[in-house]
Amino acid sequence: MEYTAQHLEYAVSVFYNGEQADRAKAHAWLTAAQRVPEAWNFVWELLQPTKGTEVQFYGATTLHTKILRCWSEVPPESHDELKEKILQAVFAYSKGPKIVTNRLCISLAAFILQQGTTDLATILRPLASAESTSLLLEVLTVIPEEYNSMTMGSALRAKNRAALQQACPAVLDDMLRYLQTVYNDYSKEPPSDEIIQSWQNAATCACSWLTLGGEDSLERGPGSLADRMPLCRALLTVVHLLYSINECVSDVALDACEACLAAVRAAGGSHDAARFPHTALELIAELASLAAPVIQRDNVPNSINEELLSALITCCVALSECHSQAMVKACEGAGGLGAGAAGARQMIELLLAAQGAPGHYPLHENRSNLVFGFWYSLQDDVLFVMEDTKKVSFFWREVFSRLLDALVCKSEAPDDAAMSRDDVELLRCYRQDIADTVMYCFGILGDWCWSRVEAALTSSETEARREAALHVFVSLADAAPHQRAPQGLLALLQQAVQAAHTARSTQTLHTALDCLGSYASWLSSIPGARGAELGGECVQAAGAALQRCPAPAALALRKLCSDCTAPATAVASDIVQIAQTHLEQSEPGKCDVWVARQLAGAAGAVLAACEPSVAAALLRGPAAALHRLLQAQALEPQRSNGSGECAAVLIEALGAQPALADELFRLLLPTLAALAQHPPLVEPLFQILKHTVLTLSNECNAVIGDIAQLTITSFNTQPCPTGLDVVKLITMIHGREWADAGRLLHACVGAAARAVLREPSAAPELAEALFALLHTLTKKRPQCMDWLEDLLPDLVELACECVRMWEARAARAACGWLAVLALQRPAALQPRAPALTAAALRCIGGATPRNHIEPLAELLLALNRAPWALGGDLGGWLRAALAGDGFPTHHATPASKTAFIANVVKEKCSKRRLLETVQEFSLVCRGLIGTEYARQTLASKQLVT
Repeated sequence: MEYTAQHLEYAVSVFYNGEQADRAKAHAWLTAAQRVPEAWNFVWELLQPTKGTEVQFYGATTLHTKILRCWSEVPPESHDELKEKILQAVFAYSKGPKIVTNRLCISLAAFILQQGTTDLATILRPLASAESTSLLLEVLTVIPEEYNSMTMGSALRAKNRAALQQACPAVLDDMLRYLQTVYNDYSKEPPSDEIIQSWQNAATCACSWLTLGGEDSLERGPGSLADRMPLCRALLTVVHLLYSINECVSDVALDACEACLAAVRAAGGSHDAARFPHTALELIAELASLAAPVIQRDNVPNSINEELLSALITCCVALSECHSQAMVKACEGAGGLGAGAAGARQMIELLLAAQGAPGHYPLHENRSNLVFGFWYSLQDDVLFVMEDTKKVSFFWREVFSRLLDALVCKSEAPDDAAMSRDDVELLRCYRQDIADTVMYCFGILGDWCWSRVEAALTSSETEARREAALHVFVSLADAAPHQRAPQGLLALLQQAVQAAHTARSTQTLHTALDCLGSYASWLSSIPGARGAELGGECVQAAGAALQRCPAPAALALRKLCSDCTAPATAVASDIVQIAQTHLEQSEPGKCDVWVARQLAGAAGAVLAACEPSVAAALLRGPAAALHRLLQAQALEPQRSNGSGECAAVLIEALGAQPALADELFRLLLPTLAALAQHPPLVEPLFQILKHTVLTLSNECNAVIGDIAQLTITSFNTQPCPTGLDVVKLITMIHGREWADAGRLLHACVGAAARAVLREPSAAPELAEALFALLHTLTKKRPQCMDWLEDLLPDLVELACECVRMWEARAARAACGWLAVLALQRPAALQPRAPALTAAALRCIGGATPRNHIEPLAELLLALNRAPWALGGDLGGWLRAALAGDGFPTHHATPASKTAFIANVVKEKCSKRRLLETVQEFSLVCRGLIGTEYARQTLASKQLVT
């Protein structure tokens, strides 16, 4: 269909109003139309005032796309004509529709940047009149945004960066001039919406220029922070004025406040602002003075100014995080910053108040979650500043003690009935943030944390608050010092035991059980009768809670049995009986299989700690239950009862007594052959075999033949990655002395290779495991490859195919094996080496994603270092593959190919240098060389390496 205005209007109508299939076709056609040369003409027809808004917007979007993507189609002599047309369109749409005006302003910004911002003032002069102020501000706002998002060559970006940074101070001065009206007297009449809108526009423009360039502005920002202080004061004055004259700040006033605070955040929270600590503290003091009355009045549940509070706290946090070290030094009177102590302390007080905002998150407030990041920065800088004295001052201990108290309060969960599913998830993430922040408190307070939490728990008047204190107690578990009990810790754990017995709510019971499990390893380190006694109480409490809260209780019991073996063995028969009962009930619909697995692990851990004779007698019950379950599973393979997983967990837990694991495996062995016949049961069978080999290690000679036969049978049924793990373990541990290791390896590798060969992309995990196995054997047991001599040609062929897979892990594993094979057995690879070289080049050129480049570079390095027989040479293979025109892509020129070959062939040592060569050639082949992406990619590679 011809690209006429009439056809385009019809396609736009179909896109917005047609059926789904027709809309998709219209979208594809309209997208293609934006790239054709005729678009430079039809956009102006579509931008006529008589057209509909949708058509006008498509025309403006097409103009922007053409300037971005097809700038080379505009001859230099036509630049002025295009500029005039864009300006005319901008003026024509100055009254709207807004979406068209915005897109045209963005197009003008793109035009300015494509010319290197050489005549910014000249181009914008027609917009300098008073009636065009809003248009000028909009264009000025989008210029930095377009610069930050546009793809351009490094030279053009450097030119634009220099020009924009030179213009930035003047632009910010203009924005300050627009904001000066905030100092007028509004005591008799508040500012109009038009004036407030002008403040918002100026603030938005200032924020855009203050964030100019992102990482590109590292060398110098737009003036010093002192130079930006008048602008910051004007922005803060806007917020103060609008808050003072409005009980509820909303609509245009709220938008203006948010824009002003965002600009202050950009001005004072940038990387270069940290070089001016005195000025930063001055700004923090002024921001704190603004925020104090707002938080004092509106820091209440369901505040009518919640959005303003959030914007204000976000700004406070951003500035405080950026200047936390200056705040700490000021509070300590260090570094000559003592004059800023009052403002710094007031800001910390405000953030403590925000962290402890009244009400439950997220039902009554959404601002306390904004402060978490600041406490990490603060404690880090407190510890850094105090590094010489090795002593934390009373002020910081008080701050973090109050923070810890606030975290206990905020950890309190509201009634579940009041929360939606989304709220529940938000609260879960919020409590995880609380747990992280508790550890920052520990960094300052140390052992005092447990005493503080114990006091909070003791003073709690509701079960919800007690649960919150227990949650904070759980958060400190990783910090518990082994072999000693800080004050408060034993009392807290005792109260957790009591809560596990008496809790009325499921949440409290869950958290109490988390406490018991989380402190299991600490309990095991406490010497004397007290630790053993309390450990026994924890085990009994977890066991008693199984009926009321199965999953958390089972997990806690497993941790306790694994770590607190002495008290657990005292009730070993009870634990084993509980596990057996759950195993017998673990049929679908009767019991949670996950719970059964945890209990099987608990039973195994306690049996491993018992006397062998006692453990052997106790093991018979669970073994018989598993035997019956495995038989039932074989009869109904589609209905999983988790018996295979439970058996694997139990065998693994018996690691301390291999004889017991051997006995259990022998008891289960008659039932395992049936599992190997059913594809759904192969994975759990391999789990059993894997843990048996790991547990028995060198002592499984008596059953190695049975394990091998089960493995081969299972591979014939359904090859899987876990099975290859079993093969790897057997080959590595028993390959030297067991005569049938070669038969096992040959059968299983062959079966896995055939499964991958059928459709490599459908089995990426199996392909990865296969080549990982071959990589390990080729590198560490090269003699094992003799057993695969007849399979090697097919395996090499398969690996060469898998190098081109889009699944990164499988492709990386294939490259890794071929690289090792080239060095260890070059004769096996040499017949396929030319084709492999061509395939690697095709991948480097763009046939696979860019994140595959590193393993391909390693492969080329190995091919270059390999001791090939006469006639083998990577340089020759590269030259032969790259000789054809358009290979790997039409972007690769003869000069770039020649340079690439020379750089690859000469590099036989440094993987880093070769990776840079391959990366650069890949960018050339993909048409990305010279772009900002290429600059950043190569720079990051050099930085990392």
